Amino acid sequence: MTTCAIAIPSELEDFVNQSLKSGRFAGPNDLVATALYAYRDQAELESMKLARLRRDIAEGLEQADRGEFAEFDAASIIAECRNERAAASAA
Repeated sequence: MTTCAIAIPSELEDFVNQSLKSGRFAGPNDLVATALYAYRDQAELESMKLARLRRDIAEGLEQADRGEFAEFDAASIIAECRNERAAASAA
């Protein structure tokens, strides 16, 4: 295990102290490690979402290049949304 000193911003000091007093964490090292694991998981999830979005965009562009797309008219889409909203309000 590697050790390093960190500085806690003053606006997080109370949160850290309350978290430690709650007994949820064995100590400051446990709290920081838990936060880092959560950050790592979040970063990995964001990376996966970005990769998926890029794949979806590439697939859409390939479909458009093959002519596999529907023409759309913004006015008709807006009208359809308004009709759906009106129907939902009436129900």
